[in-house]
Amino acid sequence: MARLFAFSRPSAALVRLLCLASSLYTQSALAAVAISSPSSPPSAGANVVYSNFLGISLELSFINYYFGNSTDQIPRPVVKYLSTLQARASGQPVRLRLGGNSMDSSTYVPDQQEIIQFTDPNANSNDQPVNYGAQLFEVMKGVSSAVGGAQYLIGLSLRTPNSSNIALLAGDASKHLGDDLDALLLGNEPDLYASHGNRPGMKNYTEYDYIGDYWTVFGNLQETPDGDILSQNKIAGPTICCFWDLAPVLQSGWLDDFASHLKYITLQHYPQNNCFGKTQFGIDYYTAHANAVGLAQWQQHGLEVLASSNNHKPVLMDEFNTASCGGIPGISDTFAASLWTADYSLQMAAVGYAGAYLHTRERGVTYNLFDPPAAVAGGPGAWTTNPSFYGMLPVAEALQSANGSRVVDLNIQNSKTDTKQTVAGYAIFDGSAPDVHSLVIFNFANASGATEDYTIDASYIPASGSEITVRYLAAPSINEKTNIAWGGKTYAGVGDGVWVDASFPSSVPDKNVSCAGGCTVQIPGPGLAVVFLGGTPDFTTPANSTSSGTPLQSGSPSNRDNSSALRTSAAGAGLLSASVLALLAIL
Repeated sequence: MARLFAFSRPSAALVRLLCLASSLYTQSALAAVAISSPSSPPSAGANVVYSNFLGISLELSFINYYFGNSTDQIPRPVVKYLSTLQARASGQPVRLRLGGNSMDSSTYVPDQQEIIQFTDPNANSNDQPVNYGAQLFEVMKGVSSAVGGAQYLIGLSLRTPNSSNIALLAGDASKHLGDDLDALLLGNEPDLYASHGNRPGMKNYTEYDYIGDYWTVFGNLQETPDGDILSQNKIAGPTICCFWDLAPVLQSGWLDDFASHLKYITLQHYPQNNCFGKTQFGIDYYTAHANAVGLAQWQQHGLEVLASSNNHKPVLMDEFNTASCGGIPGISDTFAASLWTADYSLQMAAVGYAGAYLHTRERGVTYNLFDPPAAVAGGPGAWTTNPSFYGMLPVAEALQSANGSRVVDLNIQNSKTDTKQTVAGYAIFDGSAPDVHSLVIFNFANASGATEDYTIDASYIPASGSEITVRYLAAPSINEKTNIAWGGKTYAGVGDGVWVDASFPSSVPDKNVSCAGGCTVQIPGPGLAVVFLGGTPDFTTPANSTSSGTPLQSGSPSNRDNSSALRTSAAGAGLLSASVLALLAIL
């Protein structure tokens, strides 16, 4: 005869606990985010980018605060910052741009001894004109030599098309910079000329007026004091930002007329306008991947027109940042900006841009990559590294490849369209081969460092080796301004531009994971991880080295994790076992 058991009230409670533990076990086992492989690699004609994709745009008016007043005053911290980028550039030069509104409103004075002279004490803070001399080019050449190679975009004003100063500047820039001169940007945001009063008497400044101005300048560039600069074919434009669409400009005859002398198609754009102190978006905008996707579609029609043209040219975003006119406190100077910089940059690479430049201005401007000391231009003192600079490093390292890279948005959990998703990811393919050499995975959850599991599909793992390296960009929260670490290194508290070991709890060291047959990795929220497949790139100053320059041993207990694929199930099993033991102890 079967014996019936009646559960007492405590026993029933324990059964419920057991059921809950079982549910947690099942939930944790299923909670890992799948990083699946694309059904096919990108086409052979897909956009190929290089690890120097991200560059720095510098406002002319304050260039001597960053580069010094002479070749013997170039600030060492700037050399360190730029050398860090150059070491991750796969042998390519660092991209630098000299421009901004002040480049369009300033005057080149060849025999001026001072590198910069301000000419209007009452100027708008977002457009401060200066006079500048040939000494500037000597300093720029010195910076290039000091960092192992730089290539410069130089702005040419189009505000007064028949001015002889345009040809004079172009000729001297070419003479002094030589091969370091990448291109001359003819005009800065011409679609704003009418609204900003730069075309007096004109109610509207159209694409066709713009074409006429181009013809005027092109004629003058053929007869500069230094010869025919136009024949170098280093002109870039239209450098529009706001009111014009790229497609009509390209189709207006501008591209057909000037294609033989154009090196790049250039654009400028910010996600929101803060020039009048009224923001359109809060910090959450920058931690939604779908917003970065939408922003990169700003000139998608124009990119498509260009791609189908016989006069195809590489496209550069020669100025961008989190918000125009200096950024927004509490957004542009936070870890959210670090993550957004990396995400939006990779999105631009995915949709067809060849490079992009983060803008930096005078000391104290919120969106700056780094700030000079509170001293005279080129003077001594501690420099400050800001959040956006950290965002440049994972992009450069993820794009490491001698053949270049093709970037594919993996649309994890429909993150390209779902603004509520906190995950996103990219597969970085070789520029010509079908191999994926790295993954970039984002965890936008503002979860105080709590980790989330991501399963790496076995198809990503190369046959040559199953060990992968995971490198993290992490901070305590999206609002963090200082304690940010990349690969266990930080600039927090550092004034000389040389990063050090991060000691704060949110820093995560590199992890080496055995990934044969696929594996699971953990990424803290907020944070991102670059997963290097088949070997970690070797840098001159490795991101995972100690402050003394000694690399961490890949197999040391502090940075090695061969059991991550089992961690999720083990955690759930621990909950289940604890509940069973508690039940048996009472029964």
